[in-house]
Amino acid sequence: MSVQVPGRRITVIGAGVSGLLAARRLRQAGAEVTVFEASSRIGGQVKTIELAGRAIDVGAEAMHLGAPGAKELLAELDLMSSTVTARPGSSWLLTGRGLRRLPAGVGPAGPTRLRPVLQSGIMSAAGLARAGLEPVFARRTNPLPDGVDLSVGDFVGSRFGAQVVERFVDPLLGSLHAGNVRRLSLRACAPSLLPAAKNQTPLLKLRPRRGGPAPAMSFITWETGLTSLIEALAVGSDIRTDTPVTSLRRTPGGYEITVDSPHGSQQHSCDGVVLAVSGPVAADLIGEALPGAAARLNEGDWASVATIILAYPRYVVETLPALRGTGLLVPSSHGSLLKAATFLSTKWPHLDDPETVFLRLSAGRAGSDACRRLSEEELLGQVREDLRSFIGLDVTPRQAHVERWPLTMPQLLVGHQDRIARTREDLARAMPGVQLAGSSYDGVGLAACITSGTKAAQALVATLSEQDPGSSAPEKDVR
Repeated sequence: MSVQVPGRRITVIGAGVSGLLAARRLRQAGAEVTVFEASSRIGGQVKTIELAGRAIDVGAEAMHLGAPGAKELLAELDLMSSTVTARPGSSWLLTGRGLRRLPAGVGPAGPTRLRPVLQSGIMSAAGLARAGLEPVFARRTNPLPDGVDLSVGDFVGSRFGAQVVERFVDPLLGSLHAGNVRRLSLRACAPSLLPAAKNQTPLLKLRPRRGGPAPAMSFITWETGLTSLIEALAVGSDIRTDTPVTSLRRTPGGYEITVDSPHGSQQHSCDGVVLAVSGPVAADLIGEALPGAAARLNEGDWASVATIILAYPRYVVETLPALRGTGLLVPSSHGSLLKAATFLSTKWPHLDDPETVFLRLSAGRAGSDACRRLSEEELLGQVREDLRSFIGLDVTPRQAHVERWPLTMPQLLVGHQDRIARTREDLARAMPGVQLAGSSYDGVGLAACITSGTKAAQALVATLSEQDPGSSAPEKDVR
């Protein structure tokens, strides 16, 4: 950072990707940073386990190399040369007619090309006819005004019709967010569609693309898993695990936090704070000073999900036709516990083991408590039954691992960005020097968390550089 805040004391609460990157950037600006993490480990929703002798991620699975700043960050951390790139391939889509390949040009926001969809057999003739009229409906749909939000499902449905939403957007974007695409915010969950929404630009390309196929999205990891990123981000930081923060109070000279450390309750003074924690945790910490902002942070919803890793003897599953794809996507209309699967040994070169085939299953959606309520045996039984029904896999796995993530998937509902913007305005007024960072505010996925942590550090440095240390006094909440 070009602006420096030498000697300023910063507290980062939360040691996930956003918190660790914010701490790194703040240290680079000359600040003295302490990171407090309530759990016994760092990484947040990045977690790598060992199963059948291989490192396998049971939280976030991969990093998108084309995301803004991704290559630069990995180069800075000296991680580029050790990356593993996902193999090219396509996923299966579960349809009423069985498994179908996901058509080329179809992404979480719907199709950009009609011919592959036509050839896939996934849509009905009426649905295809309606989807083909997208350029017409683009001109007829009113431009989205600044500051107005709507759901991804409603926007895509207004362009392509309901069938595209149900058969493509729901199993792709809905699975990614473990949510209902008719409730998820367009601005927060599909920002790439905003120019088209504002300018009435068609999304469907009616003419064939010249110059060959579009470049594939590069997803990467490491042979040791995404933990490699976490470990690199953490180098040089003062991180204290098993140390939850129980209170945050503004003082004439900055802020005082109370932590429950292994040595008892302790107070720490600092000049600024990054809240790299979930919305409800942040709400508890700012609730006394800003009850209105805290209420907004508690307005959202959080889905409970689970990741199940299965290891099979290769010789008994290698002839299964479905494993020629890289994974499986399941529409929510099917009602199954399983929402997606990644065939790890097909997708990732380093997991292409000569003896073992690895599968990664994703279960749980917003509105269901199954991933919290069911026992491990019941979870395994249900997803294995789903696999048997969907792809014909009826073999007992050699090893299995269940990782639960209770209430960890934030649902970025319609109006989310406005609520977060108002909360940040309240913080800037009544608690300057306190920043929010993480998936609860700026989007799910590693790329979004990296961007969020970077921006939080930049904003905090800008605030502290403008302050005269010790001159600020607390303000009351204006509701």
